[in-house]
Amino acid sequence: MSDDDLPVLPGRLRRLADELVDEGVDVLEGAHDPIATLVELAYALRPQRFEGRTPTYGVLLPPPGSVLGPGGLAESGVEMIALHELDVQFARRFADGVTTFAVREDDQITHIACFDRNLADEYDLVGLQTSIGGIVVQRHPNGQVRVFSPTGVVRWDGVAWHRDPPLAAWVRRLGELAPDLPVEGLRPLLRFAIHELASRRIGATLIWRPTDLSVPKHRHEPLVHNAPALHLDRVGEAAALAQALSQTDGAALFDRDTQLVGLGIRLAPSTDADRTIGPMRGMRHTSALRYSHDDPDAIVVVVSESGTVTIMHCGQAYATIERGDESIG
Repeated sequence: MSDDDLPVLPGRLRRLADELVDEGVDVLEGAHDPIATLVELAYALRPQRFEGRTPTYGVLLPPPGSVLGPGGLAESGVEMIALHELDVQFARRFADGVTTFAVREDDQITHIACFDRNLADEYDLVGLQTSIGGIVVQRHPNGQVRVFSPTGVVRWDGVAWHRDPPLAAWVRRLGELAPDLPVEGLRPLLRFAIHELASRRIGATLIWRPTDLSVPKHRHEPLVHNAPALHLDRVGEAAALAQALSQTDGAALFDRDTQLVGLGIRLAPSTDADRTIGPMRGMRHTSALRYSHDDPDAIVVVVSESGTVTIMHCGQAYATIERGDESIG
């Protein structure tokens, strides 16, 4: 959105709008109410301190006609508390951006959405934004300010702005580069890799096998037996797996439905892979790339401890996704 699209604004909001334009951060792009979005972002960046404490904060700006509540959200455990024209500044005090969020419509905060679980993490808020559409603004307990919108995730870390394009953009571009890959089915695994593991700097190797064919013989050895059949499209189960991966060496293996079927897997490359596939970054990336050569029915996703996500297939790295940037191809 250009400056010409905005009305005359108070000085602080104008400076913020100009900064977003200068930094190329399209926070307001796709917002049904850009002014309300800008106002809430400005508050999240500089909330009112009280007794030396800087509060956390979270607000939902749903699109017109959106139905919030158990019938309109993927989150079934939510109570919508009406505020009955309570002053906006005071209404914000009830929204911690963790389990409670203000709901803004036009120039009023009409409700407080009270969830029955913690929604502070990026993975959860990406899912919440997808459920309601519109915009989610959050000031995290660590001080980072984040905006979740149809155009992706934007973060202010106290020093600079960073932007991740939406998951759909990565899936689309990967599909253009590798049209033979079943990339649509990769969405739950990519969301988990980018917004759960990479955001928490958890290094991991994830192997997705959308096939009924057996794993090539002698190419991997499971070191963890009887791993639970966790599903990546179930929030609590994804969190449980992330916790395990943060403490477990080896790869994780998933079936076509992104259900966990193996954990702590040691990858063993073939002689041909050793000879034809050179090293890539460190040991984790090299072993994963060589495994993808040996198992052409698999797509391998590697998350580094720096937050970089790399997608591999048939001995080739198709995409490298950096936090706050991307390079595909």
